Amino acid sequence: MSDTLFARIARGDLPCARVLETEHALAFLDINPVNVGHVLLIPKQAHRTVADLPDDLAAHLGSLLPRLCRAVQKVTGAPAFNVIANGGSAAGQTVFHVHWHIIPRHEDDAVRWPWPHSSYGDETLMKAMQDRLVEALTNAG
Repeated sequence: MSDTLFARIARGDLPCARVLETEHALAFLDINPVNVGHVLLIPKQAHRTVADLPDDLAAHLGSLLPRLCRAVQKVTGAPAFNVIANGGSAAGQTVFHVHWHIIPRHEDDAVRWPWPHSSYGDETLMKAMQDRLVEALTNAG
């Protein structure tokens, strides 16, 4: 059984400011929010990243996101929001129990976007990546 911070919250071992709960999911306020109203959505069953989720659980969690985003915007008055799920330490994940951040955004907040981007620079590199991804998805079990 997982003993991450979020697993302990999901089991009820630690308190949280719950905003939405289903049989398989829990949404609560982040105690260290990027902006006030920052919500976290987790599956109650522990999985490390989005890639580790069973499809049915991923679909259930995904079905809750629009409702949570609308509520966060309505309550905070934010004209925008980010929905982010970090997968792995290189991506910034610090709690290894999959979770989505729903972060209300305002024009004058301190969060900076966009991330730096670069070009493939060569169509053959992009085509090779496309082919490899299509093959991986075709052969996925």
